[in-house]
Amino acid sequence: MVDRVLDFFMPLFSYWGYAIVFAGVFLESLFLTGWIAPGTTVLLLGGFYAAHGELNPWLVLPTAVVAALLGDLVGFFVGRRMGRDLMRKYRDRPRIMRGMHRGQAYFRRHGGLTVLLGRMVSGVDAFIPVTAGLNRMSLGAYLGFDIPGIVLWSALLTSLGYFFGAHWRTIDRLFDALGWGLLVLLAGIAASWYLVRRRRVRRAA
Repeated sequence: MVDRVLDFFMPLFSYWGYAIVFAGVFLESLFLTGWIAPGTTVLLLGGFYAAHGELNPWLVLPTAVVAALLGDLVGFFVGRRMGRDLMRKYRDRPRIMRGMHRGQAYFRRHGGLTVLLGRMVSGVDAFIPVTAGLNRMSLGAYLGFDIPGIVLWSALLTSLGYFFGAHWRTIDRLFDALGWGLLVLLAGIAASWYLVRRRRVRRAA
């Protein structure tokens, strides 16, 4: 289905390229549509058409950055609102509150790295802003890591599309594979840390 959608939009890049890049990247960054929107592919195609003179690469890049930032901020503030509502709703449930406090402690210690690397994982990146807002990460700290991650992600994909755009399908698959591989690696590290910590607590008890 995604391929059919892209086949429909590709001839329109010459006329509506910047709008297509903005919409695709915004929808991929939005938590409601991030797991299906082809923002990565659209940005690769934006770079490809820029290499052929249809678009200006120096406009494709800021278009993608602004779109991604707006999508992330929507998710962040939705998560912030959800966090406040959950704190009020479950303030008399100690077990749930302990879980929420652990999540907040994690984001105080590792939130920056999570936000920065999460941008590189297609399909997962849209849920990082919601999680950060839910766990009460400060807006300043969030933007301090989210903006560099967005700029790096946008510049990398625009450049790949510009120089190797004829192979955009292969690059798109490779980028997805690398992103999910990074997610699995981080999940493995987190699981190992949790098991070691749990064993230490048991020994101490």
